[in-house]
Amino acid sequence: AVLVKVCLSVSNRCLPGDDCFPTNLEVIKFMETLDGTLHFPHMASYDTLVVQRETIYTKFPFAIMEAKNINDVQKSVLFARKWNMLVSVKTSGHDFIGRSTAHGSLMIYLGSMNDTKVNLSSTRNPAGEITCESGNTWLKVYNEVDKINRVIIGGSAHTVSMAGYTLGGGHSPMSRMFGMAVDNLLELELVTADGRIVVANDQMTHITYPNGSVTTSDDTDIFWASKGGGGGTFGIATKFTYKLHYPAPQVVQFVCGYPIIRPGGQDIGFTVLKKMFLMVQNLPKEWGGYLVASGLPGANGNWGSIVLAMNHYGNYVSASRRYMDDLFFFHKEWQSFCYYVNRTTFLDYEVTAKDPEFYSGYIMNTLLQKESFTDDLTRFLLKELETEHTNISSFAFTGTLLGGEMMNVGAHDTSVHPGFRTALMSLSATIGWDTSTLDYSGLPERGAVVGEQLSTFGDGQYPNEAGKDVVHWQQEFWGSNYKRLLAIKHQWDPDNFFTCRECVGSESHHTHASGHLNTHPFVPAVG
Repeated sequence: AVLVKVCLSVSNRCLPGDDCFPTNLEVIKFMETLDGTLHFPHMASYDTLVVQRETIYTKFPFAIMEAKNINDVQKSVLFARKWNMLVSVKTSGHDFIGRSTAHGSLMIYLGSMNDTKVNLSSTRNPAGEITCESGNTWLKVYNEVDKINRVIIGGSAHTVSMAGYTLGGGHSPMSRMFGMAVDNLLELELVTADGRIVVANDQMTHITYPNGSVTTSDDTDIFWASKGGGGGTFGIATKFTYKLHYPAPQVVQFVCGYPIIRPGGQDIGFTVLKKMFLMVQNLPKEWGGYLVASGLPGANGNWGSIVLAMNHYGNYVSASRRYMDDLFFFHKEWQSFCYYVNRTTFLDYEVTAKDPEFYSGYIMNTLLQKESFTDDLTRFLLKELETEHTNISSFAFTGTLLGGEMMNVGAHDTSVHPGFRTALMSLSATIGWDTSTLDYSGLPERGAVVGEQLSTFGDGQYPNEAGKDVVHWQQEFWGSNYKRLLAIKHQWDPDNFFTCRECVGSESHHTHASGHLNTHPFVPAVG
């Protein structure tokens, strides 16, 4: 298929229509080497794979290579490298700022690589381990480990895959009990920018070169960088091995919701949000979950909502569970609902989580420390919930509860922002609009302004849920770990073949003739 040249400034990469772009015959020869499938724009299968979860960032690759195994990934990288092609990498497509796609690229799709392997006789972890290919969704993995009476640290959104989630750090409803995803990562497999296949852990790095030669060293920098340094920067991750954990005897779900303004106009938002902020600052580590608020009008004249949705990893009859009784009995007359539910397992709790298949909006994030929960923050969030509501848009936020065991990991033991080790909440907010809205002009610009204001309340940001206009993203996403990350990037990908918006190393390349930085998102494996 011959495509019209995509008019984008992407440094010196070859795009469809360029003289340097591979001919149809070369593409066919490449296709014949694959175990997977190459999808082109005239195919119905292409239409299914090309759409991003964040619909406004859907772009149109030259072709989509649906990988069946790591050899397909390696062959695709080497082919793209030979012809100097643009590459994009997609697993579930959940990247909020479009880093998992690019116009005119060869997209490497990992969603069909979804094998799992359990090892309950692990010498590295008493409860065992599980190895998962990148295309697995978390709900699938939760079901797999539930069959063997184990649990694993993963995300709540059912359609999210592990690749970008883990590479960016990965927080979970159980992170307060067992840490972040990167704290539970035992090993990973990836393909580098020059086609090397790497297996790395905290003891060694094993490399298989394209010519078949192998080396093993005790240099573990690539493993450290992959534990929070972001997706698509150091290589294309194809397989992860995680610690498993023994399940609690019981999981108790707790959900308590209040309106911001009650029927008749009584404004209770400040009192309720302050109370919930106070509750999450002193949580027993057995509790995890989310604080969620929306500015949308509700039923019966209520306006807006604030909900604490929690899970308790342990028995109902316990002192740690009773901690939530303080909120359970807080102004019962104000509550829209408030209840406990005994769940048999974590999976029984997790299946109740629902995430939209597609969404549109501008996301922003900050990591809140104990000193962040001020009256100023409370007033700021309530103001945004009210004032950002229009006939096509609204403001909402989700605060993922952090702390507990996460704080027992050193600031530089993994490559996530050190602020994760002192934070009590990762607060992600969105100015969102309906996916059918065609004219959303002004809303992303407004989101950039609100995001900058939100960041002043915290220390660091979660790169998996941050906006695309973060000014000092190196400091905001990785803090004092960025210098080492950049050095590792220069070692493993000196030509910056893998790059994307707000990814390690992306500030040092691809400038326009005018001298302005080109922030076009090239390569991610974030989604």
